Amino acid sequence: MKNPLLVPELRDMIADNRVEDLRAFCTSTSPDVVAEFLGALTAAELAEVLGLVESPERAAIFANLDDDARLALIDILDKEVASDLMAAMPEEARMGFLERLSDEQQAKMRAIFEQAPPEEARPLLETLEEVIEKPEPGEMTAEEIASEVAEHLECFRVAGGRVERIAHIERGCWVNIVEPTKENLPLIAEHFKIPLDFLSASLDIDETARIEVDEGATLFIVKAPYFDESNVDVLYFTIPIGIILANGITITVCSKPQSVLRAFMDNQVRNPAGGHRFILQIIFRSTLLFLQHLKQLNNAASVIQKKLEQESRNQQLIKLFNIEKSLVYFTTSLKSNLLMLDRLRRLRGFELNEENEDLLEDTLTECKQAIEMANIYSDILSGMMDAFASVISNNLNIVMRLLTSITIVITIPVLVTGFFGMNVELPLEKEPYAFLAILGLCAALGLGAVAYFQRKRWLEP
Repeated sequence: MKNPLLVPELRDMIADNRVEDLRAFCTSTSPDVVAEFLGALTAAELAEVLGLVESPERAAIFANLDDDARLALIDILDKEVASDLMAAMPEEARMGFLERLSDEQQAKMRAIFEQAPPEEARPLLETLEEVIEKPEPGEMTAEEIASEVAEHLECFRVAGGRVERIAHIERGCWVNIVEPTKENLPLIAEHFKIPLDFLSASLDIDETARIEVDEGATLFIVKAPYFDESNVDVLYFTIPIGIILANGITITVCSKPQSVLRAFMDNQVRNPAGGHRFILQIIFRSTLLFLQHLKQLNNAASVIQKKLEQESRNQQLIKLFNIEKSLVYFTTSLKSNLLMLDRLRRLRGFELNEENEDLLEDTLTECKQAIEMANIYSDILSGMMDAFASVISNNLNIVMRLLTSITIVITIPVLVTGFFGMNVELPLEKEPYAFLAILGLCAALGLGAVAYFQRKRWLEP
């Protein structure tokens, strides 16, 4: 992937020879992100930037570049540097890169490897030989595909108001896809005869709720709340759940194993049913979970508010900000769910009998209530954060006013003694009690300043 967002800034750094800035950019960010931005540069510019980075970081960035950028770099880099970069790549990544090269490009890589030092050339040439001699993979049979994807599938039968696990796929069953890998997604799509983008969209954390029909299959993407205790910043966020109806089977896909689907598997949902009603039940259960999490967020905000009233600290303000971020996630997801439900009502072929119609109406009502609650909590939280920001600013003003007043009171005696300390004739110069008189004058002026500040209420908190 090439991201051109920072191309002008990077080219300015190169043109101005800002070596330290370029090094800091390449070392302060993860190599995969750096590779995305640098990959949008020309090969010459990319080579110039990588030449400023130490060998380990340079190799890590090179390993994350796309094939076109790697090939362009190898063509212009010194052969020894090119060999070093290839040798530093992980073996699996290096083999995958070499496999995708044409015969002519593989021959060019062989010439480069042969010019490398013997200790580096040997493993590189062995990898290349293994790639060249590797036979072309044959087309997998249906049985091989089923065997390959079986570990990612959980099969259930919904009957008699209960969900039962079954060993094999049968018509009308529910198949849950568990943590599939990118390599197995095409096999799963081929096995169930569904579009590949249905699966990839269901695993995209940023996907919005929607309905799509393609190749005889129907995709429903539902946004559901998710609590992640390992994420210390944002504990509550939303994830997509893909529900695919194809060939008489209901297929669910989710990136998190402990999602709302777990409640169905553990028979925590009353009277589960199959088919179209199952989809409505998932949406309804997700909406109820939104309401539950919204109450938890509101309770957490109330506890943090009480703690802020006692002692204002940045940590509590950051927690409030993260709660507000979760509320934004919830509001956005609930609105997309609401739009999806409106389309669901008009979807041709979706079974809306009396029971399903009632469940859909209940889901719409709960969804609107959740949106209203999220908006109210978000407005309250925003107002609360603004109020605490004003209180903190006011406290700072009080402290600064007090310190300024003290500084003025202390400065008055210093000013008086400064005059009397000059090397000139002054009143009371020969008086024996001049020191006490000066101290008395300083004290009187200081007390006068304090009394003036008290009358003006500058010293009040």
